[in-house]
Parts: sequence; structure tokens; C-alpha cells
Amino acid sequence: MIRKKIIVRGRVQGIGYRPFVAEKAEELNIRGWVRNIAGVVEILAEGASSQIVLFEEALVNEAPFGSIVTSIESEYSEEVHSEGKGELFSDFKIVQSEAEGNITLPLIPADLPTCSRCNRQLHDSNDRRFLHPFISCTACGPRYSIINAIPYDRDTITMEDFDLCPDCCKEYTEQGNIRRHAQTIACRKCGPRLSFLRLPLNNQEKIVKIENQDNSCMEAAVELLKQGGILALKDIGGFHLVADPIREETVAALRQIKGRERKPFAVCFPDVKAVKDYCHISSQEEELLNLSARPIVLLRRKEGQKSLNSLVCMSSPYIGAMLPCNPVQIMLTEALGPLIMTSANLSGELITIDNDKMQEWMKAASGRYGLEVGLGILSHNRRIVTPLDDSILRLVNGRRQTLRRARGFVPDPVPFPNDRQIFAAGGDLKACFCYTGDQKAYLSQHFGDLMEESCFDTYRQEIERMKNIFGFSPDRSVCDNHPGYVSASCGLEVQGSEVQRFTVQHHRAHVASVMAEHNIRKPVLGFAFDGTGYGDDGTIWGGEVFYYDGLKKLSSGLERVAHLEPVKLIGGDEGAKNTDTILQGYLKQLGMEKAFEEQGFFRGKELIGRALELGINTVMSSSMGRLFDAVSALLNICHYNSYEGEAAIELENLAAEADKAYKLSFQLITGEDGSCWISAQSLFEGIGRAITENVSGCEIARGFIYAIADVIVDIAELFADKNTAIVLSGGTFLNRILLERVEGLLGEKGYLVYRNEQVPPGDGGLCLGQAYLCSEDSH
Repeated sequence: MIRKKIIVRGRVQGIGYRPFVAEKAEELNIRGWVRNIAGVVEILAEGASSQIVLFEEALVNEAPFGSIVTSIESEYSEEVHSEGKGELFSDFKIVQSEAEGNITLPLIPADLPTCSRCNRQLHDSNDRRFLHPFISCTACGPRYSIINAIPYDRDTITMEDFDLCPDCCKEYTEQGNIRRHAQTIACRKCGPRLSFLRLPLNNQEKIVKIENQDNSCMEAAVELLKQGGILALKDIGGFHLVADPIREETVAALRQIKGRERKPFAVCFPDVKAVKDYCHISSQEEELLNLSARPIVLLRRKEGQKSLNSLVCMSSPYIGAMLPCNPVQIMLTEALGPLIMTSANLSGELITIDNDKMQEWMKAASGRYGLEVGLGILSHNRRIVTPLDDSILRLVNGRRQTLRRARGFVPDPVPFPNDRQIFAAGGDLKACFCYTGDQKAYLSQHFGDLMEESCFDTYRQEIERMKNIFGFSPDRSVCDNHPGYVSASCGLEVQGSEVQRFTVQHHRAHVASVMAEHNIRKPVLGFAFDGTGYGDDGTIWGGEVFYYDGLKKLSSGLERVAHLEPVKLIGGDEGAKNTDTILQGYLKQLGMEKAFEEQGFFRGKELIGRALELGINTVMSSSMGRLFDAVSALLNICHYNSYEGEAAIELENLAAEADKAYKLSFQLITGEDGSCWISAQSLFEGIGRAITENVSGCEIARGFIYAIADVIVDIAELFADKNTAIVLSGGTFLNRILLERVEGLLGEKGYLVYRNEQVPPGDGGLCLGQAYLCSEDSH
């Protein structure tokens, strides 16, 4: 008979690991106990030597779904137990958790979708949780969104608000029960409850309110949606707005409420079979849909079969498809079929998690717009600690691309090339910060625009909360070098004065984010194309190319070797949104204004022209994103960005309609000092010829995208050999046509191409690159 103390590290809290340990011990006739301690699982096991060996093997090889065992440490123990030193334990117990412990950084599970076992019980009329909207077990349910501290236990999550009834208490301790030590265990007697509120359409109607009657709440919500109403639904990470995707008047009203004129909506389908009625889907894309994160996956929509109202996807050839992740979503889509499910917020703001705020917002929307559709709120009384939007993925050339990393992925870390503890603040748009340590990077969720008060407040709170939960103690803090970024001052202030402080140039961070993600240890030619970023020279960058020889320290070794030729543009937010002024800036610099005046491009824009001449509120910009804006305006596609990147997205949507591309090109110019820049002179001349020749706009748009791909290849052949890693990052590479074309052309020439996969190529991945650039081992 031997006694061992065993420490299991990894993602081993919140996924039923302790019940698994207890049942495996009981099966092998092992006595002792298991508990959570800080971020690990601690076991004291007593039994025959041969059984202990089998037990330790099972701790890794038979671990429950969702767990990740990174290491097991064991040592012989003479520890005193409750029945006295030297005596044998009588059984195996799950004992009270301990908050303290000298451990490595913990792994905390992300929120998990309803598992197959709970789904069966949800539909079993003989089960006591039949149609229970909060059914969950050790393998599923909310996790990170409701946790306050570790170890993960009932009293450290928001389920502490609910006392267990006798039936749930029995299940909680019952051997073999799927809810044995399930911290989210609940039923209709003792757990969270639904409430439904229907707002009046006019003064004659009364508010309809239903509380503590889950079935009646669900029935009322279904009836509202059947009648073409809009439902605010409180889900795991916050409120969604839910609506029928077929009714035009409903979708139009939803666009009014959201303040979203043209951006597509995501659609939740009951199952993959339903998705296939509307979308083309490969086996790999089906795998993405079924990931435990239940992300939105961009799929090419089918034409000529079942179709959604045109206002759902607008001009996009894709549907943002998702599968239900919780019991309420399951029941709604089973009753009604596909439903629009979009975050309940104004575009750019944070998803709403508070019941009272949601009610105020919906009431205000009803009064403000005089809507002709019904409005309702289906909420519950389980508190959400961390607001989490839906994650968004797609496949490009058979590889994953992450557009937004949030619910279901956060706080799962991504690998990091060294173990230094660093805080990286990210940027102000699509804000996301991260902490690093133990060769992992823990990225926060997506926050949106930090100029929005709700986004900034939550960003600040989450920096502190994540630091406390995980026990981070960074000795370095890094932010963007933009002097006006609020993320810089906020993030560095929270970390305190004792940490070393660094700033990193925006586009170098983009390139470094790919290098960190793929642990690239050789020469790199990095392309960072996006809308805006503060450059070394104080101008606005965004069409940048960097070279790293693989020998120097990375923080100083990314040399800018090429860029898009800078253009004088109107500055400020309005300058970035009004694509006509951007076009005017381009054509004025290229001396081509008069060539396009006859087509009416600058009618009424004399003040803009004068401001450009005098340099009033102007900036110099080498932004690829602004070039997309200019071409979009020139082709009469989009004259104003109602949301970030709209002009570029609409240009891509038009290009997707073309069977061929009109031949366009850039010119590479090399200066006497060896500098290299991309001139757009020949590009605009070519577009001018195409317009006079009445070439279709879709062929010109595709030709423009192809020209960018061609110039990337030209630059690669100028600066890189076949041992050089070609790195692509920045929001411009969210353009599928461009990315497919570039990867194809470079692959044909024998180059190895790397890009962001686990983190977004846009500003949502900046923090990873920032952290890598200021880590001492990055060389």
C-alpha cells in the first residue's frame, strides 16, 4: 500500500475533472481525496502500487472532454488525513477547494455549448429537466462569463446566488451522475429563472410581463417572433437581438434599432442540415460550426434555393452562420427555424449584459423610431460577469482565419514563444489586450471602440479582473506608439509604476503577431496593410513592408523596406469615413483631378480641394485601407463608410461578381538611398482608361485587388529568397479575394506564407505582436 500526492496542471477546473478523478479512484479501489487548489487539481491517493500506476495513466489518457492536462507531478506522501496519520482512508472524497497555492498560471475553461447528454434530457418528457432553459452539467454551460475567482467552485461563480434544492444536492454528490460536482447545477426549483417582457406598440396596449414561469416565457417569446417581432434575448455572454430573417419589415426595423444600415447580420440555424439549405459548406467548415465555441462561420450563400430576405446579408455573398450554444437558442430555433441573432448593442459599442439597461434601451428604441413591429425581452436572473460577443471564423485556402476572438475561445491561451510575463494593451479599435506567461498568451475578449464609454470602462475593468483571477504579475507593459491612444494610458496605469514600459509601432506589431503565433525563427518579409496606424515619422501608415534578417533582436530588427506612396488626405474621423475626400486627395496628388472632373467627381468639393492645397486639417497617409476607399468612390461603389471598412468590403463584394479581372498595375519605385515605394499613378491611369472603355465595375474592382496581389509578389522577389518567411497581417488581408490570390501566387513561386489564424489579422491581434516585440527572447 502506498500514498501519493499528485498535482495535475492544465485546464482541469470547470470541466468535471474532480468527479472524473473520484470515479476513476473508486473504480480502482483507491482511497483519499481530490480538490481544486488555485488553478490546479491536487490529489492524495492511497492504494496498491499497481493501481496507483493505472490511476496516474488514466488521469491523462482518460481525462474528460474539454480538459487539457499539461503536466502531472507526483511524490510519495506521509500527509496526515482526517482519520489520523498512518491509518488508511476509508473511501475517496471530493473535498473543499483551496484558493491559495504556489502554482503556474491556470487554465480556465471558456463557455461551453450544451452537450449531447443534456440535449437528450432537454427533449425527454420524462426527465425532470425537460425543456429546462438552464440545463447543464460538468461538460457544458457557462464558465468564464460567470467566474469571479479561482478555484472554480460554486461560491466563486455567479451561481452562488442560487441555493441547491434537495434533489440537486443529491445529484451533486451522487456517484456516476453527470452533475456530480457540476458547479452550474440547477433545476426549476432552485436555479435561474426566465422572465419575459413585451413592450406595447402604442398607448392603447399594456406591457405584458411574465416571471418565474419558464414555459410561459418561452411560449410568449416564440409567439412574438412568429408575429414578426424583435426579441432581446439574454444569452451566456450578453443580450442578442433575435428576429425572423424572412420578413422584410422586421429586418428593416432591426437595422433601425441597431443603427446598422448595411452591415450583414448573423443567422442562427437549428442544425447543420438547415445550414446546408441556405449555404455551401465543406467538411472543414462544418467542423468550424461544431467547435465548442459555436462561432459564427462565414459561408458562401446559395442562390435560387431557400433564401433569406435581402436585407439580412445585403450585398455580401456570405452568410454568417452559427449553431445554437445554449438551451434557449436550441428551443427557439427548433420552434421557428433560422433566426437572426446579432449582439444587442449599437454598432461599435459593447454587448449589453444588464437586464435594466436592456429594458431601457428597448423602450427608447420603441419610442424613438415608432416601430410597427413588436418588441420583447427574454431575460434571466443569472448574473454575467464578463460580456462576450460571438466569435467569428472562416476558412480561406483551407486554413482558419479568425475575424473576432471572443465567446468560446476566451480565456483559452495561444502558444507564446517564451515565458516572460508581459501586459500588452493592444489598440483603440477592435480593442483586445493580453497577458503572457508560461509560454502562453492569454488574450482578452473583443471590446470594440474604446472611444465608446461602455467599451472603455469594461476594457479597464477586465484588465484588472483578468490580472487578479490568473495571478499575473507582469514586469513589462507595452502599448501602441500612437500618442493619442487611450489604451496606452489606461493599460499602463493599471499595471503600476514598477513595470518597465515600452511602446511598439502599430504595423510592426501586426507582423510580429504572425511571427509569435507561428514561432517563426528565420528571416521574414512582412506585409502590414490596414486602414491606419501611427508611423515612426509621425505620419499615418498602413501600406508597410518590413524585413527582418533573423539575427538581430526583433524589437529593433524589423526594418521598413517598402511602403505605399504617402498621400495628403483630410484628417480626423470624417476624413476617414468620407471616401470622396480620400479620392480627391489621391487625384490631386497624382495630378489627375482634371481628368475626372468631367465625370462630376468633385462637384461641390471646392472647399476640400482648398483645404488640401493649404494643408488645413490634413495628414500624410500611406494607408492601403484609404486606397481601397478611394477606388471604391471612383467606381461609385461606396461614398461614405457607415461602419469601419464598408467601402473596402463593398468593393470586394462587387469584385466577387466578376468572372475576370481588368488588368491593372502599380509601379515600384526605388530611391537613390535604396528606399522603395509603391506608386498608384499607373493604377489610377488604368482605372481611368477602363471607365472610358465602359469596362464593368466588377471587373475593375477585381483588377484592382489583383494588382495589389501582383505588387506583393514583386516586392517579395525584390527582397526575399525562398528561405524567407512571407508574413501577411493587417485588416486588408480580411479581403478573401486578395488573400487567396496572394497565397496562390507566392505558393507557385515556392515561398512559405504565414498569416494570423488563431488571432485576428486586424487590431484584435495587435496585443500578441506587441508582447512578442518587447519580450527579451524575441531574437
